[in-house]
Amino acid sequence: MAESEMDLKPALASVMARRKPILGATIAAAVLTLGIAFLMPRWYRATTVLMPPEESDLLSNMAFAQRALTKFPAFGVLDDYFTPADTYKAILSSRTVQEAIVDRFELAKVYKLKSREKTVKELKGHVKVKINPDGTIAISVEDRDKQRAADMANAYVSELDRFNMHKRNSRAKQTRLFLEGRVAETDSLLRESEQRLQRYQEGHGAVAPTSAEAIEAGAAAELMARKIMLEIRLGMLRSYLRPEHEQVQQTESELAALGSRIAKMPAMQNDLVRMYRDTKIREQLMLLLTSQLEQSRIQESMDTPTLAVLDAAVPPERHARPRRLILAGAAGLLAFVLSAGWFAVRDRDAVSA
Repeated sequence: MAESEMDLKPALASVMARRKPILGATIAAAVLTLGIAFLMPRWYRATTVLMPPEESDLLSNMAFAQRALTKFPAFGVLDDYFTPADTYKAILSSRTVQEAIVDRFELAKVYKLKSREKTVKELKGHVKVKINPDGTIAISVEDRDKQRAADMANAYVSELDRFNMHKRNSRAKQTRLFLEGRVAETDSLLRESEQRLQRYQEGHGAVAPTSAEAIEAGAAAELMARKIMLEIRLGMLRSYLRPEHEQVQQTESELAALGSRIAKMPAMQNDLVRMYRDTKIREQLMLLLTSQLEQSRIQESMDTPTLAVLDAAVPPERHARPRRLILAGAAGLLAFVLSAGWFAVRDRDAVSA
């Protein structure tokens, strides 16, 4: 420890003796860097902030979005587990969205690049998508024009909203087409059940089940119709969600519980009651399917925004870079260290000689 202190004294003495040229070099470097910084182009950063995605809107679509994204190489491959905000971030960072921004603002001309790939790469260097601790999503865009920076940040929101609406409506259309087929099939079966029941009543002179039998058959029909609807829902969920997904597991649990209840119900005592029950099952199922079909039709035609913007991007008042004072301070500090070190080494060598 004593030797180290003794070694530092000559160096400190050299610095103090040469303080004027060292100080001059420090100031000169800082002033020169500050002048260069004033000549450097200004870059402005505009930021827009999105509210956290609504679970009710996106949770049921997460795996569907993942499956859709993995079909497009431009979107890359997502991890096995991701939140709705992660899905948004993946879409915003995708090449497809980047290319849409490049075309929309003619960035090849702005960046003076002929290659589309280089333009996209340059754009990515000026865009940052961050998920904040509170769940909000911040999209920051840098550009030499403050107005264009704000417009580009807001354009990212528009592209994300367009993607969400397209996928939402596309899925709703697939659901509608599926339900239309099931409604037509159930309607045909309902007509057959009604005709079979009518023929049985006419052939056997039976008017209708007793009130107790009708109540029992109606309760059984309601449970069995719900069971069929859950089976339909489970099949649809399994087509685009993983087996371990919460919605799949929840539907499976509901279906198992409902199956247990149905299994404990007493068997129908005669053919009339069974036919009456089957007709009621198809009536209940027809009502449930029709309701779901109307919901899918409404969702398919929805053009409401899928995003909630907390703060829209506005043209910034001050440039984000170059940070002139920081650059000048760093240059001055570097010049001080180098010049002080140079004088200390020179003086030490002179003494040794």
